[in-house]
Amino acid sequence: MYYMEDFIDLIIRRLAEKEKRKFIIRKKLNKLRGKEKKEAIEVKPVENLSNKQLYYPPQAIVPVFPTIQNLTISTVIPKKKKKKKRVKGAFPLSSIKERGISDEEKLKFFLYLYGKGGKEVEMEYVVTKEEIDGRIYEMAKARIDWDPENREFIYSVIEPRLEEKEREIVSLTLKEIERKIDIPYLEVRDKEFVRNYIIKKSREIWKLRKINVRKEVEPYILYYILRDTIGYGKIDVLMRDIYIEDISCNGVNIPIFIFHRNPLIGEIKTNITFEDEEELDNFVIKLAIRTGRYISIASPLLDAALPDGSRVQITYGKEISRKGSSFTVRKFTQDPFTPIDLLNYGTADFRILAYLWTLIEEEKSVLVAGGTASGKTSLLNAISLFIKPEKKIVSIEDTPELMLPHPNWLQEVARPGFGPQRYGEVTLYDLLKASLRQRPDYIIVGEVRGQEAFILFQAMATGHAGMGTIHAESFEGLVDRLISPPISLPPFLIEILDAVVFLRRARYKGKYVRRIDKIYEIIRYDHKRAKVLKTMVSSWDPKTDGFVLYDSYKLKKIAEFHNMTFEELKANLDFKIKVLEYLYNNRIRNYRRIAEYLRLYYYSPEELAKIIGFK
Repeated sequence: MYYMEDFIDLIIRRLAEKEKRKFIIRKKLNKLRGKEKKEAIEVKPVENLSNKQLYYPPQAIVPVFPTIQNLTISTVIPKKKKKKKRVKGAFPLSSIKERGISDEEKLKFFLYLYGKGGKEVEMEYVVTKEEIDGRIYEMAKARIDWDPENREFIYSVIEPRLEEKEREIVSLTLKEIERKIDIPYLEVRDKEFVRNYIIKKSREIWKLRKINVRKEVEPYILYYILRDTIGYGKIDVLMRDIYIEDISCNGVNIPIFIFHRNPLIGEIKTNITFEDEEELDNFVIKLAIRTGRYISIASPLLDAALPDGSRVQITYGKEISRKGSSFTVRKFTQDPFTPIDLLNYGTADFRILAYLWTLIEEEKSVLVAGGTASGKTSLLNAISLFIKPEKKIVSIEDTPELMLPHPNWLQEVARPGFGPQRYGEVTLYDLLKASLRQRPDYIIVGEVRGQEAFILFQAMATGHAGMGTIHAESFEGLVDRLISPPISLPPFLIEILDAVVFLRRARYKGKYVRRIDKIYEIIRYDHKRAKVLKTMVSSWDPKTDGFVLYDSYKLKKIAEFHNMTFEELKANLDFKIKVLEYLYNNRIRNYRRIAEYLRLYYYSPEELAKIIGFK
C-alpha cells in the first residue's frame, strides 16, 4: 500500500529520473497534499493531452486503490537547443580539411621514439650511459611492464648487479669521498670536471686502501659512486629519463610514483622504495642542498628549483607528513614538447595547430587554461615555437620551464626572499614591470595568478602580444578568477585578450589523455549586460576523440587587416597544415629542427613549399 504523500513523491522522483525533464504538478495534484495522510489513490492514464502535457511513464504507475479518477501531470517540454549562431562574416574553420592520424600511426611513432620497445604493454629503453676510459657503457635501463594480476603498469629501473664484496667497495669509497673531498663538488657548474674528479679520487682511495677492483667490474662500481655523489641517488634514473614528467614520493615503504609522457601509460608506480626513515630524511636534506636552500624540523616545507630547472616540493619529518618525509619533482626537460608531440598524443589536430599558428604569427594574445597537470606549460611551450624567429620575447616564470630556440629570447625567473622578512625577493610583478622597458614583442608569463595579471593586460593594451597559463577549467571560471582577488582585473580589460585555449585531462578508452577541450575567442565586453562576449572556435568530442571546428571571428579580422580574401587565408592555413604533416610524416619532433623549418616558412616560403611538395 502506497499512501498519498509517498505516491506523489514517487511520481515526482521517477519522472525526474526517467524523463529527466523539469515538471510542474498542477493545482489538482497540489490540493492532494491537504488530504489525509493515509488515503490511498489510483493513477490512471490521461487521454487527449495538450502539447505541453506528457503521458506519464508506465514505471510510475503503482496498482493501488481508487479514490481519485483524474490526476493530470503536466510537464514543461525543454526548449530545443539553439543552433550555434554564426558570427557574421566569420571565417569557417570547418572548411579546412586535414588527414587524421590513426592509432597504428601513433603506435609506430612511439616505436620510433622508444627504440626497440614501444609496445602498448611492454617497453624497454636505455636511460643512462657512462663513458669510462674512452669506452661507453650502457648502465641503467627503464622497463615498463603490464601486470595482468593487478591490471596496472609497473616502471622498473634495471641497474647493473653487483656482488656483496663490490657493494662494500662502493659503500667504503662513498664514505672516504665524503670525508676527504676537498672541493664543493655539488656547487661546481662544470659537471664533466666534477665527474672526472670523482673517478680520479675513487681510484686514489682504492690504491691507498689496497683494494683490488676487477677491470671488468670497475665501470659498474664507478657508476654507483657517480650516481650517489653527483647524481640523484635512488631516483637518478628517473631524473635522467626524458619521458618522465613528475616524480612523487609519499613516504617510507611506499613505491615512488611517476607520470610518464606516453599517454598509454600515464601515472604508474616504480620498483623504487625508501625502506628506512633515516634514509629518506637524509635524501630530502641532500635534495634541498641541491636547490641552494635548507630544510629542517623548524622549517619543514620547501618549494624550490633544482640546478637543472626542475621544480621540487619537499616536506620534512613526520610532524606534518604522517608517513614520513615526502617530495615531488616536476622535471624540467631539455627536450620540450613540440607541435608534433601534440599531434602524436592526440592533444590537438592539424587544423587547430594551424589556427593557433596564425594567431601567434599575427601577435595575438593567447591564454592557456586548465586544471592541475593538464599540460598547460607544455602546450604554451609548443605553440610559442610559432613566434617569428627575430621577435623579442621576454618570458617570466617562478621556475624556468620554457625552452625556446629563439635567439632574441630573454628568460627571467622570480627569486624568493631570504629569512622571515623575505629580504631580496623579486616577484613576477617586479619582473613584468621591468620587462615593459625592454621593448618586447611577446611577453610570456609562466603562470598568471596575482597582481602581475594587471600589468600583463596593460601591456597587451599597449600593443604587446601576451601569452601565459592560468588555472581555470571553464570560461566562466576564468572570468571569475581574473576579476576576483588576488588578481582583481577590471572586467572590461578582458576584451583585450584574443583567445583562450582550455586543456583537459580526461579518461578515454581506459587511459588518461590530454586534449584541447575548447577554444574561445573574445569578441568584446558588453557594458550594458556586464558580460564578456565570446564565441567558441573548437571543441573536443569525447565520444569520437575528434575535434569540431566552428567559425573564427579573429581570422576574419586578420584577413581584413591584410586585405586578404577568405580563399587566400584558407590557402595560407592549408600551407601550414602541409608543413605540419611533412614534419609529422618525417618524424621531425626536436624543437630546434622544427625551428629550422619555421624559419624557412617566414623567410623562404617558396623553398619550403618545394621541400614539402606544396603547390
